[in-house]
Amino acid sequence: MGGIGESWTGVGDEFDANATAADALVVTSDQAKVWKERLDSCGLLDRSRRVVSIPNDESLERPAAVVFPVKLSSAGSLPLELGDGCKLCKLPLPAAARPVNQRAGRQRSASSAENGEEYAVYGAPLPSPPQLLSDAQTLWPAPVPDPPHNGADVRRIPCPATAEEFAELVTCRGEPVILTGMPMGKASALWTPDYLTSCPEASKIMDVHVCPPKEVSDTGAGTRGGDSDDLIGGGEAEIETDTTAVVDLAGHRKPGTRRNFTFRKMTFGELIQRVSSNCAGCAEEANNKSLSPVVSFGEKYYLRSVAHKAPADLSCMFPSLAADLRPGMVLPGGTGECSHTLWPRDAYHSSVLRIASPGTALWTHYDTHDNLLAQVRGGKTVTLWAPDAEPFLYVEGSSSRVDDIVVPDFKRFPLFSKVSDKRWVASLGPGEALYIPALWFHHVLSHPRCPEFGDMSIAVNVFWRCLPEQDHDAGDLYGNKDPPAARQASELAARAGAAISQLPEPHKSFYARRTIKRLAEQLGMRLEW
Repeated sequence: MGGIGESWTGVGDEFDANATAADALVVTSDQAKVWKERLDSCGLLDRSRRVVSIPNDESLERPAAVVFPVKLSSAGSLPLELGDGCKLCKLPLPAAARPVNQRAGRQRSASSAENGEEYAVYGAPLPSPPQLLSDAQTLWPAPVPDPPHNGADVRRIPCPATAEEFAELVTCRGEPVILTGMPMGKASALWTPDYLTSCPEASKIMDVHVCPPKEVSDTGAGTRGGDSDDLIGGGEAEIETDTTAVVDLAGHRKPGTRRNFTFRKMTFGELIQRVSSNCAGCAEEANNKSLSPVVSFGEKYYLRSVAHKAPADLSCMFPSLAADLRPGMVLPGGTGECSHTLWPRDAYHSSVLRIASPGTALWTHYDTHDNLLAQVRGGKTVTLWAPDAEPFLYVEGSSSRVDDIVVPDFKRFPLFSKVSDKRWVASLGPGEALYIPALWFHHVLSHPRCPEFGDMSIAVNVFWRCLPEQDHDAGDLYGNKDPPAARQASELAARAGAAISQLPEPHKSFYARRTIKRLAEQLGMRLEW
């Protein structure tokens, strides 16, 4: 085990150069968990010093390792058998964090006591919980959300003329709304396949999601799970979905989940040819236009025009198409001001061009920004659930794992049965836009080819901040990162659970319930047991 031991003394920020050398056991990272349990069970872990993790260093042939402070016997040895990948040595390990200052807590001032302050690590005060009101909201068990008050169909209103009207009629209600007659320049009339394949951006290289048909999909996930004549409710019409391909985007998947599509670089013009063909991926089209299938015959294509170092901006990525949308109320003005849009001034985050083959769907997910989905060509059905439905949607990352919302498998997802009929449904056609509030789950299906809506779906999706700018993640490129405060709270909850899990029963359950109760109290919410 090259490089372990004295060669690490004083190396890097992991050690304390001012500390006296202490007895330490160095083990490779793959053995760390086993050795921690052994040292703990034998009472050999020196808790006055911190455990230190060491990264690997190939130049020194030093593997990644963990250093445990240990208590040696009077003979200066460790009463455990050391195997390969372990070594005893002396290292300047940093001191452990100071324990709770209980004496300082007992000696706090009368005013602090009146405010209910308590002292934690390093004597820092913890915030006092607010007074619990008689009508306090219930945190747990999670209440089942109410059904849509207008039935399943999302409310439709004419597009407001000003941002003030939009705030009064739409955003203040906190629910999805369809805006009809959305001003979007001449884009709906201009954006034909011939026009788009000859636009100035036609030669621009795109990263396109290519989805195989369901029968050859890696995951087998689809929008429907019954026979080929099953239908999905689409508001104004029922939409056949026997060939629907569902795209499980990277930002919406649980980390480590295998994606159900492949990326292919192609020009914007080629993408338009593929999504607008009479039979995308079929042999006849491949022969006529030399567009061989990327994955297999019957594949679907989906474009989400995102940037990789900054939030996407349609005016920068597709300036000619952005010009087609003006004058209108979809994009910010050319000066960068939002005086001709519906969302608040200075809250603009990003604008994304979305192009999809007919019968392509996006997995049910939520975004952390308010957004407007403006349909320019083709049609979409958007199925939504309120944020309160989250406990019943089997959420991992930012997406629901319920892979079939039409014929759900209640054996796999029994809780989904509580909210399956609480869905909201919006059917969009050209010139209409859907307001989707932050945290609302939504599943988006591009309509199959039909005379009414055409042969492909094109929409512009605009995101804007719904919280003060400092409360959003500054590195959020796509409008779907949880706020830092929420992420920090989740990490603290994980650490709290890990700490309590070290206790035996009944202590573990006893203190877990008290911790959950403390969280509810701090939020001014109730728990119903």
